[in-house]
Amino acid sequence: MSADTIVIGAPRYNFGIPSTLKAWVDHIARAGVTFRYTAEGLVKGKKVYVAMSSGGIYSEGPTAGYDFVAPYLKAVLGFLGMTDVTVVRAEGTAFPNLQPTALEKGLASADI
Repeated sequence: MSADTIVIGAPRYNFGIPSTLKAWVDHIARAGVTFRYTAEGLVKGKKVYVAMSSGGIYSEGPTAGYDFVAPYLKAVLGFLGMTDVTVVRAEGTAFPNLQPTALEKGLASADI
């Protein structure tokens, strides 16, 4: 609650987030502490950066509908009151010969 900035590392595992990240979400989602059942988030004024990685490319093209990581994290963080979320993607890491590199493309497309 005292942090002004939160950085989340979110690799894409089998269409979703790793179990350890899900456990962290479950740990911080506390009724009366971080949210109210009236859908009021109680964690406000935070800047959140999500560093997301995946072997394939899921932000565009025929597999774009398979990005469940960014929408899930934006939804749950928003429910908790954190709506200033920037996602930086490193995609296509399983294809090292792509040009521009996955990291350069991810940084160029980030909504920073």
